[in-house]
Amino acid sequence: MMQNELTPLLKGKGRFVDDIQLAGTVHIAFVRSTHAHARIVDLKVDSATQAPGIFTVLTATDLINRVNPICAKLEATGSDQYFSTNWYPVARNLVRYVGEILAIIVASDRYCAEDAADLVEITYDSLPAVIDAHQAIEKESPTVHSHIENNVLFRTHRVVSEKNDPFDSAPVTVSISIRHPRVAGMSIEGAGVVASYDHATSHLSVWTSTQAPHLIRDGLSECLGILESNITVTAPDVGGAFGPKVQLHPEEIIVAYVATTFKCPVKWIQDRREHLMTGFHARDIHVEAHLAADENGHILGLRARALCNVGAYSSFPFSCALEPQTIGVGLTGPYRVPHYAYEGLAIATHRCPTGAYRGVGFPLCPLITEVLLDRLAHRIGQDPSEIRRRNLIPTSALPMRNPAGALYDSGDYHQLLETALKQADYDHIREQQHVKSQTRFRLGIGISCFVELTAMNRAVFRARGMTSIPGFDSALIRISRDGSIEAYISTPSQGQNQKTTFGRLLSNALESDGDQIRIVLGDTAVTPYGSGTFASRSLVSGGGALLMAAEKLKNKLRRVASLLWQVDIQQVGFSRGDIYLLDNSDRRLSISEIGEIVHSARYEFPNDWEPGLEARASYDPPGVPVSCATHIAVVEVDITTGNVHFKRYIVAEDCGPLVDSEVVNGQIRGSVAQAIGSTLYETISYSSHGQPLNTTLQDYLIPSALDIPLVEVTHLQTPSPFSYAGHKGVAESGTIGGPAAIVNAVADALGVHAGHIEMPL
Repeated sequence: MMQNELTPLLKGKGRFVDDIQLAGTVHIAFVRSTHAHARIVDLKVDSATQAPGIFTVLTATDLINRVNPICAKLEATGSDQYFSTNWYPVARNLVRYVGEILAIIVASDRYCAEDAADLVEITYDSLPAVIDAHQAIEKESPTVHSHIENNVLFRTHRVVSEKNDPFDSAPVTVSISIRHPRVAGMSIEGAGVVASYDHATSHLSVWTSTQAPHLIRDGLSECLGILESNITVTAPDVGGAFGPKVQLHPEEIIVAYVATTFKCPVKWIQDRREHLMTGFHARDIHVEAHLAADENGHILGLRARALCNVGAYSSFPFSCALEPQTIGVGLTGPYRVPHYAYEGLAIATHRCPTGAYRGVGFPLCPLITEVLLDRLAHRIGQDPSEIRRRNLIPTSALPMRNPAGALYDSGDYHQLLETALKQADYDHIREQQHVKSQTRFRLGIGISCFVELTAMNRAVFRARGMTSIPGFDSALIRISRDGSIEAYISTPSQGQNQKTTFGRLLSNALESDGDQIRIVLGDTAVTPYGSGTFASRSLVSGGGALLMAAEKLKNKLRRVASLLWQVDIQQVGFSRGDIYLLDNSDRRLSISEIGEIVHSARYEFPNDWEPGLEARASYDPPGVPVSCATHIAVVEVDITTGNVHFKRYIVAEDCGPLVDSEVVNGQIRGSVAQAIGSTLYETISYSSHGQPLNTTLQDYLIPSALDIPLVEVTHLQTPSPFSYAGHKGVAESGTIGGPAAIVNAVADALGVHAGHIEMPL
């Protein structure tokens, strides 16, 4: 049987960070700030150091000149502006959000550490806190960082027009103001890290629940001043990540520092309260947008301004520019937009820092354009489906660049719309609406057409100024003496069945039995360097590297046979896992036979022959594959309670050729579930003084299984010219398209076309 990573998980045999048990391990708990903004007047740890089971207590003073701050670099280009922040893993003198670390308790177990944390005495000089992004940019507001004026960490601005600004003369204009809530990527497993230091070899081993082992190693090296070659970062089984686990956590640095300093294994496992309070929030964005159109509903122009509340610090490796940049890139979606103007700001406040979360900026794009299109349809008396037909980019125009410069490679946006409408039986639902329009339960239907830019390459990160991101991924394939195959890939799994998918990809490429293949991910000691798993890149970038390496290996196998048979390599073929002579198909060798030949001294090879059967490839996609989809949500709203019940949810998706349809459908359904959460239920709330108000799952509401409808998925499969096998990413599709479809469906049910929308609904 092909290697399946689900089997050990279903048997309870998974190995997550907390399952790593090293002899002599000490445990860490943190003393965290209870103030959003304050000076530390006094910090007394004497009582804590004398508590039972305590190994040591550390403060910022102990880390001075030993640990460098987290500093996310960004090379701002053009008119963009960026101001970096120094985020010390343990706060020095000043705290900037509730939950910021003030002291480290190291103990024999977590229970002793937490008990001792309560004994640390802190005297604060409380300072005014700014929580709201709009307030933060006012001149009289408190500053989060003294060197940053008006709390604007990053600003980007773009205007593109095929003609003069149409807003003064357009026959029809509509506007919208939307607030997307601050949310948490609610993975089953929180963050966690174990570190061990080998004094004899000066080598630091770190096991952490991460999406990007090589990037975390880069960050640890920079913060701790340890050579990268002396650090190994391993991502064992990861119980979900969704973006928050791609950032470098202060806790990862601290655990590694304690391990190197005290020469003992160290463990910290994030609890749910820590996750909700300090575990890299996301979104928290307010967008105001305006659409200009002619009398028939053809788009003439779009302009928007996004204020992104990014919290107290700019996070590594992407920086706080991640959301405002991404919104600007994808805001026009799959539509023709002759005039486009956009401004995006990342604004510092006294809240927990934000980072990546499934979709990263792109969910705001259809949320804006699709709601505007529904308002436009209502204004001119057209059906929402017809408005989209009139404005979608035709297939004949592809490839083309959108106004922000993103190149759309392939797809059929019209066919996706028509497929989804047919699947939903759209006209019948419209008829049902009239029947139910006077009842307590109102029927609504919402459409969302969108694009998803996936697997960003080096050129994209360079253009964004995010030069710390490699933008490529790598693979190494090795055939052993017995013909078994090992593949090492730089994109780790965060629970998306990656080993199985890569195994199938390689099995197809080498035409080999799946049970001969072993996939190894997430270990910097053995996997080649690469970006990691985020932004829907694994299959395109990691899979592309794997396929390139497989092609090199097939050529090496053919060369071995050509040398043995003393023929030109062009006379040697590869079929069904065997190497054969083209003019004599009976003369063939299996991979296992060649494995035995190459790994023995039985045969003589020429001097220029490189022994062994290995191939390595690094892949930087030549362009960005663009997935596309149409979502249709059909809801029933109880106007007496406000309850929203999903009648149906339809997805017509094009993510290129499918490797494993079940995995793809799982990605879509899971991300739709998260879209339902952020649209209807989820929000991290703060008081006016910066106190988080819901740090448990009793108060932070996520949808249950009973709240998630059956998601009906239909696929188109248009290959991309920008990936090795035409693949496109798909992992974030549901979170991108879902909010717009749901918001439009609820508004349609209520017959309300509001100019301001506050989520969660």
